[in-house]
Amino acid sequence: MFAFIVLLIVAGACFYFYQRLTALEQEIRAEQARAKAAAVTPAPPASSKKEEPAPVVEKVESVPAPVEVQPEESTSLEEKILAVVAEKPGMKQTELYGLFGDVDKKQLQKIVKEMADGGQLKREKKGNSYLLYPA
Repeated sequence: MFAFIVLLIVAGACFYFYQRLTALEQEIRAEQARAKAAAVTPAPPASSKKEEPAPVVEKVESVPAPVEVQPEESTSLEEKILAVVAEKPGMKQTELYGLFGDVDKKQLQKIVKEMADGGQLKREKKGNSYLLYPA
């Protein structure tokens, strides 16, 4: 009788964890679909305005200042990333996420990887992150 009760408890626990894992998987798939939809959205057409130089980010050693990213500016996200990396060569890619807090982390990872593949940036593996250098 005791073994039957233990078997019921184990079966109930297995069912509970199966349901939790299924719900977690659905959340992950929904998040991936949203990220994919955001990445597929075409960029707005480039304006004919004269491009302004990239903003200079003040160098703060202890706490980096966040960079505001606004879609209506003529300076692209790639140019802002290049400006920040040029200001502080050898910065960790994870530091970049804090500077561009209003941009999705996965989107930043994708852009930085594309820039490195395109020769605009140099990435050097260091632990769990990459060190970024201007090319």
